[in-house]
Amino acid sequence: MSIRTIILDDEPNSRLAAGTALVDYPEIELVGGFSHSNELFDFLKNDSAQLLFLDIELNRETGFNVAQRLRDEYPDVMIVFLTGHSSYAIDGYDFQPINFLTKPINGVKLSQTIDEVKKRLRQSGGQRGAKLMFRLQQGFRILDVRDICYIERLKRKNYLHTASETLCITGYTMHELEQMLEEYGFFLCHQSFIVSLYRAQTVRDVGRQLYEVLLRDCAVPVPVSRLHYDELMKRLKNIGVQEF
Repeated sequence: MSIRTIILDDEPNSRLAAGTALVDYPEIELVGGFSHSNELFDFLKNDSAQLLFLDIELNRETGFNVAQRLRDEYPDVMIVFLTGHSSYAIDGYDFQPINFLTKPINGVKLSQTIDEVKKRLRQSGGQRGAKLMFRLQQGFRILDVRDICYIERLKRKNYLHTASETLCITGYTMHELEQMLEEYGFFLCHQSFIVSLYRAQTVRDVGRQLYEVLLRDCAVPVPVSRLHYDELMKRLKNIGVQEF
């Protein structure tokens, strides 16, 4: 899963330069570039972001004012301050930013910043939360995607497994469920199984070109088909899992 990222800077050339610098990081998904904070908060009302590159010296307000509102309303969004003057950094530490980057952005410092972002996402679980409504045999259930461990197709029925319960969800194909959940860090690892990448703890070879993944809060291993194994490992790497 990519890191949904926004740039707020009222100078178009600075926004362009920051966006260009981020192109070298495939894990960064740039979902917005704004010049005013009202555009940023309008976006966040209907969508989400995990990382904000925030210029401190805005024309109509300071980046610190924006950071304060962000901490009050969207505390999970990580902040990287952008500034033309390093002296501003002293005033900004109250907002617990990932880093302060002086414009023009230094490539080495940007790389260190992205590494720290990925580290914090791994430590926090990294998965973007969202409430989704699923059809059951009788009625509906609203679930936070972070509570879902995996989905299983068994005897023409779909079963959604959380750490505490199993629900039979109706009216979906596995392809539809894959499309619904992919942006939240889920992967079709087998024709009959969709797993949460953020719950993966162990991937093991069980012989005869068969694999299985063990998930956090799940006692039962989930099979991984040979055809999906390489893509599974790639997806895990994309969310910051390092292979040694």
